[in-house]
Amino acid sequence: MRVDQLSAMARSHLGDRWDFETLALPRPGRRRHQRDLTENIRGAVVIFLKRAFEVIDLDILWVWRDAVKAMAVDYVDANTAPWPKIPIDVHIAASGALETHLSTRLAAHPELARNAETHVMRLDHHADPSLDTFWPDRPRDELRLFYFGRPKSRTLPRSLADRVVHPKYVSFGIDDEHRGVLATANMHYAVREMSPPDQRSAFKPFTKGFTAAACGAHILVNRQADDAEAFLGTDYPFLIEDCTKDSIGGAIDLAKSLVGTPKWNDSLSVMEGIRASVEPKKIMTQLEAILTAATG
Repeated sequence: MRVDQLSAMARSHLGDRWDFETLALPRPGRRRHQRDLTENIRGAVVIFLKRAFEVIDLDILWVWRDAVKAMAVDYVDANTAPWPKIPIDVHIAASGALETHLSTRLAAHPELARNAETHVMRLDHHADPSLDTFWPDRPRDELRLFYFGRPKSRTLPRSLADRVVHPKYVSFGIDDEHRGVLATANMHYAVREMSPPDQRSAFKPFTKGFTAAACGAHILVNRQADDAEAFLGTDYPFLIEDCTKDSIGGAIDLAKSLVGTPKWNDSLSVMEGIRASVEPKKIMTQLEAILTAATG
């Protein structure tokens, strides 16, 4: 989703000033193909998704480094370790948590930069662009709590499983059936156990929050989830303290009691604020700032 959708947005919003192409990288070890791609990228700003730079043999990666205008890595939710072995002009953070991690690590270990002009810059994630106009009124007659995602990516005690609807997981794109399911939910479930930030080198963008916001729904999430508090604020009614059964069950009970009330309706303004903060125009402003910094 990140590469294709971001590229499409970039061509739409920035295409009058920049040319954008996506490039499928060869499998590891295919040196001839790697070398042949050098001319395709000469003079360009190359942005690697996650750790895609690792599929290129290091000696050829140095040839690429000499050929391009600049190099960036968009880690999204991938591990930042081990650090790239070539100079990177911009380390891109898809979340505030990752931005803090990258900035702190470079400040503590400046030798990792390998480049005096290295930047750490934000490029927020986003909901599926097909949901940009998907802001209908959600049902407010009763709680309709859904989890959209891989089962392994959420924390939900077995005793509470029947209180959350789990539609079939869609790994790529949103079809008509899935849009219909999204239109039914008035709250998205996003509780997930997280290790402390200082004990990991990968961080998740708040994509489930962005999706809920694009759908005009509330979100039930724990405070430890990356960027949850930053986007929702400390007083959001469905931001829970931990992933215990009591906290989750109590939050579901609270949500059930508040559906359709002024507090439920008023707090939807938080979700509308989130939706506006990661709309394509805002994301493209961030991307152009990255390209300008990389080529400046």
